[in-house]
Amino acid sequence: MAYENIRFKKPNMTVVNGYFYYFDEDRNVLFEKIDDGDTSFTYPLNTSINTAVISLEHDGIYFWTMQDDGGTGVDIKRWELTRSIVRLRESFNFTPNFDSNAFTVEHYHTSLSSTISGGDSIIDVNKYYDSTIVSGSILTLGPNTSNQFEDVEVTLVSGSSLTLSSGIQYDYNSGDDVNFYNNLWIFNNFGAGALHKINARTGSIITTYNGSQYDNVTACTFANVDGPNQDSSVDTLAYAINNSTSLRFLNIDTQTNYGIALMDNVRTNGITIIPIYDLAIYGDNVYRLQDEGTYYGTNNDWGTQYNYQTTPLRSFINSITVTAFPAILPANGVNIAEARANVLDQYGRGAVYRPVYWTDDDNYGYITVNPTYTDLFFGTGNTNSYYRAGVQVRTVTIQGRVTQYD
Repeated sequence: MAYENIRFKKPNMTVVNGYFYYFDEDRNVLFEKIDDGDTSFTYPLNTSINTAVISLEHDGIYFWTMQDDGGTGVDIKRWELTRSIVRLRESFNFTPNFDSNAFTVEHYHTSLSSTISGGDSIIDVNKYYDSTIVSGSILTLGPNTSNQFEDVEVTLVSGSSLTLSSGIQYDYNSGDDVNFYNNLWIFNNFGAGALHKINARTGSIITTYNGSQYDNVTACTFANVDGPNQDSSVDTLAYAINNSTSLRFLNIDTQTNYGIALMDNVRTNGITIIPIYDLAIYGDNVYRLQDEGTYYGTNNDWGTQYNYQTTPLRSFINSITVTAFPAILPANGVNIAEARANVLDQYGRGAVYRPVYWTDDDNYGYITVNPTYTDLFFGTGNTNSYYRAGVQVRTVTIQGRVTQYD
């Protein structure tokens, strides 16, 4: 069994409302698939793309593609799926010295906090009015109950109230969607590595961040997620570096990481790293596009096809380490050793309130407290039980087994 799922023919992917998409330059179509691999629809492109799509993103309204321009740069294109046709709306070329395998679009999603009617020029939103939405921001309102959309420009922000450059066309209810995008982010392998912040409306470079941490990035995406930051959900740029099992969640404002998650993109030898071609985030999972994967101790090569593997976003048990102190006891049936366990999640943080079940192989000695739970308040992932010595001089093996529990 090959454990195949979506069976893409091209190494680009995004996930929208549970559907998987990829661009095929051979057929000049956008494929839509469900998670069992069946094709639910194909959408023709109104413009031939001719060259392979390296990376694919979706901002809630538009598809974005990156392609090699055939020279020393890349092309980034914005597409709109409308009336069963994918229409090219905008194209940017970045050259020279752009050698990239990964880009993303910084996008945000909020909703109306009150009902508005056609002609109104002031709207109220529930999020992002404090700093992300500014004068000049372009917002997409909708869909409303009649499946209508429109773009509006913000001229003034006052609290949660936004003044628009003109009155809106349609009526909207409280809770209707408000979507917008701000910047493009391109990882560049040229030189020692760089990350470019680019105005997604004009294509002009705003800032370039240089450093080896931005080099050889193979896949990235942008999303609002729970998990990497313990305090709250965050808007983050998630990216994977070639030959690494670490998924990094970047704070684009400070260029620091909210967290780093371990992935299972490694062959059964524990050494060979499986490359990741594209990333998408949907629900509680990161979807990684790969050309092979490991299942139940077996390597599975999918040949010329690509499929997704998942990395959970919520805290998930990744490792347990068991120690005992003291390590040697007299075989008197009286003395006690403390058995300690440290349980970590995929972010390297202590797992909170997880049960650890203890066993030993001594017919006379025994574990006194079973199960025990990792600490609830301090986030260390620590818990401990106690082993009472047996009456035979021998090596005793104490094991701790942990479960996700939820």
